[in-house]
Amino acid sequence: MTSSPASVRVSAPPRIPPLPPSEWPASLRSLLADSQKDGAGRVNLFGTLAHHPALAHAWLSLARVLTHEGTLGDRRRELVVLRTAHRLGGTFVHERHRTPATEAGLTAEEILATAAAPDAHPWTDEERTLLETCDLLADNSTVPDVLWHHLARFLSSEQLIELLVLAGQTAAMSTTLGVLRTPSDDAGAGRPHLTVRLDRERCCGAGQCAGAAPEVFEQRDTDGRVTLLVPEPDLKYADVAHLAADLCPSGAITLMDAT
Repeated sequence: MTSSPASVRVSAPPRIPPLPPSEWPASLRSLLADSQKDGAGRVNLFGTLAHHPALAHAWLSLARVLTHEGTLGDRRRELVVLRTAHRLGGTFVHERHRTPATEAGLTAEEILATAAAPDAHPWTDEERTLLETCDLLADNSTVPDVLWHHLARFLSSEQLIELLVLAGQTAAMSTTLGVLRTPSDDAGAGRPHLTVRLDRERCCGAGQCAGAAPEVFEQRDTDGRVTLLVPEPDLKYADVAHLAADLCPSGAITLMDAT
C-alpha cells in the first residue's frame, strides 16, 4: 500500500518552527552560503536542524558525501530520493528534489512517475529495479536474493552500500521533517514575496547591509565581502532589506517585490 502523494502540502503549523538565519550558528550559515550550487529550498531545513547544531553538521556532512562524492550517479540518486520520499509521504524532500532531479536529466513526466505505480511509466529494467528496491525498503521489507542479484548486475559493491544508505538517509529526512511539519521554503507561493539579489563582485565590504538585516546578509571574515543568506526572505524582513539596499554604497543589492 502506498502513502499519500508527496505533492500534498502540509498546512498545519510546524511543531518546531525553523530558526531564522540570524539565530543559526555561524558555521551553519556559512555552509548554506557555500552550497548555493545545490539549489534553493534548504532554508527551512537548515533552520530546523539549527536547533541541534552538532546533529546538523553530521547530517549535512552525510548528505554532502551522497550528493557530491557518491558513485551512484545523479540520475540514479534522484530516482532513489524521489521514490523513497513519495513512499514515506516526504512532501518537503520530494518538492526540494524536483529541481536537482531535472538537472540530473529526469523529465517532468519522469518526476511525476516517481509518485506512481512502477508500471505506469516505461522505466528501463535497471530503473524499475531501483524503484522496486526503494518500495521494499520504505515498507521495511526484506530485499529478496533474486532482486539483490539483479541489482548487483549493474551496481558495484560500493554503489550497493551507497544505495541503502541513501534510501535510509532520505527516509530519516522525510520522517523527521514530516513529523515536525517543516514547511517547504515556497509554502507561501502565490502570496506577495520579496526577492533579493546580491552582486558580490560589486560588494565593497562596507558591511552596512549585514548590520541592518542580519537575517538576510552576512559579512564574511575571510574577505570582508557580504554573502546573501536568504534570496527570498519573509516579508517581515522587507523593511530592513530595503534599508540594507539603501545603505549599500556600491549598489550591489537589488530588491524585487512580486506577487
